[in-house]
Amino acid sequence: MISPFFYPEEISTGKYNSALASALVDADCHVTVICSHPLYPDWKVSETKEKLEGVEIIRGGLGVKYPRSAVLRRLVLEFWYMMFVVKNMRKMKNNIDIIVPIFPPTLYMILLKYFLPEKRFCVGIVHDLLGVMAKSQKSKLRDLISRLITKAEISAFNVCDQIVCLSESMKSTIHTQLKIPNEKLVVKYPFVSIGELKGNGNLHSIFPEQYIHIVYSGALGEKQIPNTLVNFFQRVCENDQRVMCHIFSRGPVFDQLSKRNGGLSDQLVFHDLVNESDLAELYERSAIQVIPQAQGTGAGAFPSKLPNLLAAGVPVFAICDIESELGKLVDISGVSYVVKDWSLDSWTDGMKNFILETQKETHRERQEKTKNIIAELFSVKPLVNTILNK
Repeated sequence: MISPFFYPEEISTGKYNSALASALVDADCHVTVICSHPLYPDWKVSETKEKLEGVEIIRGGLGVKYPRSAVLRRLVLEFWYMMFVVKNMRKMKNNIDIIVPIFPPTLYMILLKYFLPEKRFCVGIVHDLLGVMAKSQKSKLRDLISRLITKAEISAFNVCDQIVCLSESMKSTIHTQLKIPNEKLVVKYPFVSIGELKGNGNLHSIFPEQYIHIVYSGALGEKQIPNTLVNFFQRVCENDQRVMCHIFSRGPVFDQLSKRNGGLSDQLVFHDLVNESDLAELYERSAIQVIPQAQGTGAGAFPSKLPNLLAAGVPVFAICDIESELGKLVDISGVSYVVKDWSLDSWTDGMKNFILETQKETHRERQEKTKNIIAELFSVKPLVNTILNK
């Protein structure tokens, strides 16, 4: 498995990769992961010697410093990781049966194709189409960056025997815009990556019982429209004194938001990410969790947290294009809400009505309602079978 993001990172791609590696070990595979020391989401490398049972971990990037600029950060990651992957893959290429590159980053795959063993099966997994994501803001520079990234993605994807897309809309975009043959593409939604949920009481003090708690938890970048999310939470708090809104995150954008808005209201609170051991309690105490997705980016990414939230019975308030796949899946879950337009007034009214709806059922009752869709769409086993070419 090739990805800089891995255990013990607790969110996003790192969490997904860790759970997938463990599932492959359970399927009797010998798994080697070429990754970085933990860096996400704060983009500060921290050394670790932590292991994941059954997985051989090759780590690098310990001395890498990431710039504040998001574009420069990505370039630094792309280039050091490309050289690190090629160096290590050349050493072990005669002992490889299956290669699982996780995109992004992307450039390593363009160079790596010259060093791959002839007899190998390569299954790429696409988490973000950065060429699509770059278009979320309109400018000539953005258009140029988008075109360059898309060319790199095309080259990298063509090296793979199969490409796993996290949504049907992503698959359609890769086929129609990147011209990757349809027979190479398969859709596997993100899978549930949490075990049995048992709270431990560590979060009691930050969730006062007199409030209805609305939560955003995870990475904060352009695709999560962070400034708009904070404005929305402020509106919700102003309109309902019973509500407390929480943002759990880490990293440069989060630091800016908390510095600018922290302390302005007792009802809007900023927190560091919770430990994995406290995740169950976070879900249990969340009356609603918000998933924001920037306009026009639905085909470029799919939030891997959605299956976990549905499996835990947490109501989801999705902010996204109404025709997006996220919106459709949230809608059919039967326990969530999708905004109908991009007006803050509409979101606020929608949240007001959704709060009333969520009070009619418990988390446990919603878990029962969603267990069939979880089993049908959000299981890791079909992805493991695809990787093993079964």
